Amino acid sequence: MSNVLTYLIACSIFVILTISTNGLPSTLDHESVSESTRSFVPDFTNRYFLKDGKPYYYISGILHYTRVLPQYWELRLRQMKAAGLDAVQTYAFWNVHEPRPGVYDFEGNHDIIQFIELAQKVGLLVVLRIGPYICAEWDLGGMPSWLLTHEGINLRSRDTVYMSYVYKWLDVILPKVHPLLYSKGGPILMLQYENEYGFFGADKVYLSDLVAYINNIIPSEDVPLFSTDGNDYNLLLRGSLTNKILATIDFGIHTNVPTSVDALRRYSYGTPFVNSEFYTGWPDTWGGKHQTRATSAILVTLNEILKANGSVCFYMFSGGTNFGFMNGAEGDATHYLP
Repeated sequence: MSNVLTYLIACSIFVILTISTNGLPSTLDHESVSESTRSFVPDFTNRYFLKDGKPYYYISGILHYTRVLPQYWELRLRQMKAAGLDAVQTYAFWNVHEPRPGVYDFEGNHDIIQFIELAQKVGLLVVLRIGPYICAEWDLGGMPSWLLTHEGINLRSRDTVYMSYVYKWLDVILPKVHPLLYSKGGPILMLQYENEYGFFGADKVYLSDLVAYINNIIPSEDVPLFSTDGNDYNLLLRGSLTNKILATIDFGIHTNVPTSVDALRRYSYGTPFVNSEFYTGWPDTWGGKHQTRATSAILVTLNEILKANGSVCFYMFSGGTNFGFMNGAEGDATHYLP
């Protein structure tokens, strides 16, 4: 997305916030509270979040620390805060943090902890998506390519080899972020497991095993877990869990927002409405046409989301650069579009 488009959207957020919140507190109203009283939970009865006991929604934008040089992290985060955003959303990129089995890298451009701490420094909350699969238009959806050296491995499944590496990864990343949860005095509001699984599979045991393992390390009362799937009932049915795990959806402009909310309510009646990836643009492919979206169309759909008391995340708010060979690709058996 161009800097001009980002600026126009940012200027418009302030106007839309004043007319679209239907009585919920503004996302710009942060309060200083002691760690003992800090809490963030979904209210499945009233269909909103409770932050420190008060009804709440959030407006966030996505910035990937791996796609921006560390010396620019604070500047980008301050720009997001100045634009009126309440939170930054990012993934934890397994393949850059574990380039070889058992060898971990959390330095320099991969210092996710410093990135999260900088977000808190500038006054932003954080929504963290830990995978193991993240998509992110990133090589192998963030899973390490060395997994493929195991002949016959079945990714994103209960395959014992795959899950053994997933558990080792969670054993490393979760203790690092645990002290940074909102309930512990940090900025992390929520953790997402997997990503858009409904497009790929429907194995609820696999998803339940992931959630159980996460909660063995981070108790469920410490942070809400959530999933993200497309704005379709069947995708939600395949890719999400209903046992008090927050289900969220994603969609872009020119989308029928009430129909999307209805699909979410049909799947999980009391879940707060969250668009975890509101597509304000789309990736370019090599040799293809540069992707743009009309600001006016973005604002129309954004306004409808906020009128429905939705929380929202701009995907992307600041794009950055794919360094090395970490870019993802689109395609099929006959076409490869990096």
